[in-house]
Amino acid sequence: MLEYSIADISQITGIKPYTLRIWEKRYGIITPNRSDAKFRKYDEDDLQKILSISSLVKRGYKISEVQNLSQEQISEKLGTVFAPEFSQGKINQLMKQAQTFDQQTFDKTLKHQIIESGLESAIQKVIIPFMQDAEKNWITDPKFLCSKQFAYDLIRRRLIVAGDLETRESGKRIMIFSPLRDDGELELLITDYIIKKYGQIPIYCGENVSVVQAKKTFETAQCAKVLMVGRIYDTDEDFSNFVEQFNKKFDKADKAIFHKKSVDFVDQFQDINFICDIDDLKQYLNEP
Repeated sequence: MLEYSIADISQITGIKPYTLRIWEKRYGIITPNRSDAKFRKYDEDDLQKILSISSLVKRGYKISEVQNLSQEQISEKLGTVFAPEFSQGKINQLMKQAQTFDQQTFDKTLKHQIIESGLESAIQKVIIPFMQDAEKNWITDPKFLCSKQFAYDLIRRRLIVAGDLETRESGKRIMIFSPLRDDGELELLITDYIIKKYGQIPIYCGENVSVVQAKKTFETAQCAKVLMVGRIYDTDEDFSNFVEQFNKKFDKADKAIFHKKSVDFVDQFQDINFICDIDDLKQYLNEP
């Protein structure tokens, strides 16, 4: 029988490693075997169950509603629901408007999407996918750098306004920062907004911050959690070196990393919560 790593399962199902770990620990959905090195090993039955339950969750069911269902019951429910498809239309529009520096139309398109679906939904369905496409375009063709910066500035203004409207006076303090050589301001602003929306207080340490500086702020502000938000680290070695430093400096702290490379390191650092997307972030915020 074939065996799968947590990264394999995530790639096949689209479910983030952080979510898989929550399903395992909190709901007992799946109990994968472990290798001699303590890495998770999933089999084909595990994969089938995860795919089935994921399909129901994506269609509006709560994980607590399906955790004890048999495979037959899950299949029966799947036959009665369907998943809506999301068009790339808005993202393509924004990309074209950014490349032609059409500020008025870009801002209007973004504003309408936020009004239509709410900012959180717009972040997940439009803003983050747009940012990912913009990064790819810039890497493959540097002439897109100016249009990317143009678009990022317009998005930044929207996020700052939204964050100001979500000011919190009570709740846990969660320090957020981006590491040295990382200009992840948009990612920080998105994280700042989500933290406020879900009832907690972000302590915004800023971008391009050393781990030493972050630790001082964390202690001075008496934060409950620390969250590194980033997107640079081009190589696994660079990222791994940073994670080791971060883990050592914040030894006993409740710590998390919100980064696109999280999926590759979720099993290597057991004391760190690795977050890959907004849904992971919301789950992390809801934890005690």
